[in-house]
Amino acid sequence: MRLLNSLEHGQESIKAIEAILEDLDAVPVARHLIAGVSAARTVYQMPNGRKIIVKQLRPTRLPTTCVGCSYNNGVDCHEGFYGVRLYLDTTGVFQVGVCIQRMDLCVPLEEFVTGDLCREVLALRADEYRQLSAQHAR
Repeated sequence: MRLLNSLEHGQESIKAIEAILEDLDAVPVARHLIAGVSAARTVYQMPNGRKIIVKQLRPTRLPTTCVGCSYNNGVDCHEGFYGVRLYLDTTGVFQVGVCIQRMDLCVPLEEFVTGDLCREVLALRADEYRQLSAQHAR
């Protein structure tokens, strides 16, 4: 089973998921993080051995692209930097997006691969990987 909270109902939704987990006597057994993106998952195990996966979002932002964004105000940016997405535009050109709310940040695939946005994504991932590895080593 997989539980996802409602971004629209925020904390109320998270509390509902916590109540379900408590009612089922589920205990956390694993936490999965991917460096450089906002997605995180916690695996819970119920007394009968079945598992429940709960998806959460971590406050992850691109250090340059997200800084001046009007959505990056603690309220409007629900997912943060979730990862790159590939879109096909109406002219048949593949575009790379880094924000589900800001399609204006999309760039053609070739430009992304050779540009600053790609380097920013890679740098964020490398920095977070180092931080997460250091925390895990403690």
